[in-house]
Amino acid sequence: MNDCSQPFRETKPFRGSVLVVDDSAVVRTIVTRCLQKAGFYVEQAGDGAVALQLLAASGHDVIVTDLAMPELDGLALLASVKRIAPTSEVIILTGTYAKDIACAVRALRLGAHDYITKSLENHEEIVLAVERALEKKRLRDENQRLLRELQLLSRTDALTGLPNRRSLDEDLAHHVARSRRHGQALGIVMLDLDHFKAINDTHGHPGGDEILRAFAGIATCALRAGDVLYRFGGEEFVAVLPHADLAGALTVANRIVAATSANLVPVGSSRIRVTTSAGVACLAGDGSDLLARADAALYEAKKAGRNRARGARGPLSVIAGGRTA
Repeated sequence: MNDCSQPFRETKPFRGSVLVVDDSAVVRTIVTRCLQKAGFYVEQAGDGAVALQLLAASGHDVIVTDLAMPELDGLALLASVKRIAPTSEVIILTGTYAKDIACAVRALRLGAHDYITKSLENHEEIVLAVERALEKKRLRDENQRLLRELQLLSRTDALTGLPNRRSLDEDLAHHVARSRRHGQALGIVMLDLDHFKAINDTHGHPGGDEILRAFAGIATCALRAGDVLYRFGGEEFVAVLPHADLAGALTVANRIVAATSANLVPVGSSRIRVTTSAGVACLAGDGSDLLARADAALYEAKKAGRNRARGARGPLSVIAGGRTA
């Protein structure tokens, strides 16, 4: 193995972080200098235990580790890395005597990126292996980032930026379970913009969209810390209020109703006064009818003249005639 020990000068940002693990100080120094010359930030560890400490402290993109080391060998280190730092790539570096196909297969099955020997004509194979491992990690990290973005988009209403009905269905189940487990109150406020069809008919759907976006901001500002507003669909919204009993949830609902009525919303050259009605329910039983009871209370608010909040009066009962807009 050639010693590419020319002085290292940092002339550009590091290309990635590499941890070199070997019980031979000579080998560590040679590999480190080669990788530093190629533009990588490199740390060294003389054994697997120290390597795990460094990895836990700062993390590394790629680990280049000797196979044969006392106490914690390369394969044991590989298994630990995949458990505690699964996004790091591992390259197993062996001596010329260790061309064991079964060992190589085991390393690859454990998740090693590559398995190469120290008996190289030059250092380029190690550098290339690190470059390939780093590119693999970056592609995987980018795929994970895109997946998270897609998951977020699938749970977000594009118009208002609020979490959507899918988010509500998933989150509410967790809130109900947690509240029941700890004996805590849970309030729900269902909100419906009054006469929204007339707004769309007068100002068009772009105007209606402006109203929906403005209402989302107004209602969110009226919530308590920890409350979450969701777009339920159309002109309907739902606020989930952890630790809120009926009186507390009604207070929040009335605050939203008042703030909505007090704010004139700019739509084109006009400023429109918008009102909302609210139905409030709190956790009872298994929580399966929580939204239905809030919806029934919302109907009562509409029937009473709109621009107001009403609380659910108990177990859900059938209301003849259905809700008005």
